[in-house]
Amino acid sequence: MQDTGEATFHGWIEGGIRMRSVAFWRGREGGWNTAIIISSIVVFLANLVAFMGQTPIILSPLLSIPVVIAAYRYPKKGPLFGALVGAVYLMMVLSMTRSIWGPVVEAMVLTGVLILIAWLVAFLSTRLREQERLYRGIFDNSEAGIFLIREEDSGRIVESANEKSSSLLGMRSGEIEGKPLSLFWAGEEEESIFSRMADEGRVAAAETLFTQAEGGELVVLLSLAPLPQRRTILTFVNITRRVNAERALQTANDKLSLLSRIANDHLHKTVNEIIETVDTAVEEAADQKPLGDVLAKIHRLAWSLARQLFLTETYQDLGAAPPAWIPVQRILEPLGRSVSTGEVSCRFWTGRLEVFADPLFREVLTHLVDNSLRHGGNLKKIVVTYHHTDEGLDILVEDDGAGIPRGKKEQIFAYDSGKHAGLGLFICRQILGVSGMTIVENGTEGEGARFVIHVPEGNYRIEGSGEDAPPFLVPGNSGSKDMGGVFHRSGMLVRELISVEFPLADTLWIDYHETKGDPRTDRIFAAFAGGEAVSLARCRRHPDGYEVDAVFTPERFRGHGYANAAVWALVEACGHDTLFMHSVVNITGFYSHFGFRPIPEGELPDSIRERFAWANGEMQGANVCPMRRDAENH
Repeated sequence: MQDTGEATFHGWIEGGIRMRSVAFWRGREGGWNTAIIISSIVVFLANLVAFMGQTPIILSPLLSIPVVIAAYRYPKKGPLFGALVGAVYLMMVLSMTRSIWGPVVEAMVLTGVLILIAWLVAFLSTRLREQERLYRGIFDNSEAGIFLIREEDSGRIVESANEKSSSLLGMRSGEIEGKPLSLFWAGEEEESIFSRMADEGRVAAAETLFTQAEGGELVVLLSLAPLPQRRTILTFVNITRRVNAERALQTANDKLSLLSRIANDHLHKTVNEIIETVDTAVEEAADQKPLGDVLAKIHRLAWSLARQLFLTETYQDLGAAPPAWIPVQRILEPLGRSVSTGEVSCRFWTGRLEVFADPLFREVLTHLVDNSLRHGGNLKKIVVTYHHTDEGLDILVEDDGAGIPRGKKEQIFAYDSGKHAGLGLFICRQILGVSGMTIVENGTEGEGARFVIHVPEGNYRIEGSGEDAPPFLVPGNSGSKDMGGVFHRSGMLVRELISVEFPLADTLWIDYHETKGDPRTDRIFAAFAGGEAVSLARCRRHPDGYEVDAVFTPERFRGHGYANAAVWALVEACGHDTLFMHSVVNITGFYSHFGFRPIPEGELPDSIRERFAWANGEMQGANVCPMRRDAENH
């Protein structure tokens, strides 16, 4: 047993020695070690040959070569290595000169010189490494993006990039290194700024556009400075928000100037009419004629003046505050609760939507809902939802009232200097324009009004869908009145789940193929009973279409129409997009009530059809029926 233990111990020692030996010769360290050893052997052999030829003074300075290499690579051990080289040389001199004092003294002096050289090189090497770590720390941890650019015959290449630059451009760390600047910077802009650097010696500040990996534009403020060996250091910061805010402020100032002119025009005209009417009243009184009609006109004009003053006061803060992220549902929910009559159902499906807009955006939504209530006639519902477009996102405010005649769809937004009927919607359009939004009305007369607010890309976000769209907090228990919701005709409360509630859906889906929700792509609608989620329906956004799936009610809750309420909510919220689904064959009739119809498998978008690739093109044989619901007009 003792022999075995000793053998094991010696095996470990030998193995450790072999590993250290291999590491000594390999990699970057191995290169340095090889250079030190070979240079030492060469200079000692050269000096030995010189001694044998009686010319040692000529080659002894070569001993500084391995000393300099060792002191540079291993600063802490450099002086020791210098002493070692000097000692070996001294012993060589003693053995070759038979203790002749001249060469021995020279060797001793040389040893001291080698130690001094090693110390100086080690000192400089240590300072150099400290500076390198300092600048590397600044480079890696800077809140500005930094590129080290190398100029080659083929163009300018990113030689090195810090984490912040990759993050700002939407790329992974290291992904941009070795790539040309043209990958994210338009050639004309690049050449213009580099030409400016060539003329001025450096560029302290310049605004330009970079293109992110996903196609978005980034407004940046950059600086450039040349470095040796055809290199350039480029630093930049993201100023997109600042530029957007400045543009919004300028637009707001322009709008305010226009509104001020309009308000003054209205006030002057109204006051003049009041004066003229009063003058008429005086003349009529002199002739003893009835003044009823004249006084009634004065009354109307006074109310018109009051309304104009109210609108001016309401919107005088346009552009005074910077744009901010506004949760749309939090604006709408109080409006729905304030509707006193039970004959109008207000249904708002914007639970996860935020827009980047002037704070007076709230007044726009308030006015549009109020407009439907005041002018919609015998309407039964007001619905607000949204859907994605190629250029951004549309918010739709629609009702089932009288609608707007075709010839007046644009006129209602015009500044009407006569009857003032369009003043409210005119100002709404000005408010939206401050944030780059537009508004049109495209409903059908007799079927209802539909106002469409277009929000450009970058000015909206879906909470919980990414790092730049933080999740909302739950204000109360799921299903409580704090979370709002809409009542289905059956009396069932339904609403869209926010991202922090997705684990609630995952729990209900545990018996449905263990389905999981993804806040980046999914809208999940839940029906509630007694404050508890009892049925779910999901709309998932694919690159090439929208899929309805995961319609599920746990067995203990079935038989009460809960799924009907959940699907109804999904269709009303997402119905402005074409919807696809895979239905079990025996319940296609259920989905047909919501506008779905059977289609051939080949009509399904590729990414949706791939989910059932295992059926080998025979979905019907697999008890599955592809279905489609066409988008509602918008």
